Amino acid sequence: MIRTHVSAEAAQLLASGGRLRRLAHDMVVELDASQIATPPAPPPSLVIGALDGDVDSVAAAAAAALPPGHVDVAIWSDVDRVEYWRQLLNGSGPCGAVLPVPSRLVRDADGAIAAAIVVTEMPATAWWAGDPWIPEVFVVASHQGRGLGGLLLAHALRMCAHAGDQRLGLTVTEGNPAQRLYERFGFRAFRTTWFINLGNESGD
Repeated sequence: MIRTHVSAEAAQLLASGGRLRRLAHDMVVELDASQIATPPAPPPSLVIGALDGDVDSVAAAAAAALPPGHVDVAIWSDVDRVEYWRQLLNGSGPCGAVLPVPSRLVRDADGAIAAAIVVTEMPATAWWAGDPWIPEVFVVASHQGRGLGGLLLAHALRMCAHAGDQRLGLTVTEGNPAQRLYERFGFRAFRTTWFINLGNESGD
């Protein structure tokens, strides 16, 4: 699979028989503590707290956030979810160490995970200055439509702004309805990546 950030190159690869597996946008919001409202309280019977779930439970809840037909289902087809979450939560993955204050976990009355947001200390790269990053935010399908995604984003923005951070970033797949939520919170795309399969690559 080839990754490119250049639209002309992507168009050439696709025209020569490549198949688009994913189109993703890196987004950023500029943080201003004076303009970020206090997050609302969670809905009744739900409790928001520290990101303290075990890896297996968090991975299973994240999987339950993607209903059939969701644009991101395919990109997880060849990923070991538990290992991915193990690396993310222990800080050994590419996104850096988890920032505990802006990261949150929401549980229902039975203690099951309903939603989560992970904010990390993303290392500086050629395209990112080292500000906090949201590698994961999800709401289990049975709890969607209750404002949990917005609640978690508002919390992360507020905590990062009050910590003195200037920006917060994330990545979203083209066609993911969550992009509209991110835009409402002020996120704007600054880089696009085409993931293109060539030849006999199935991408499944």
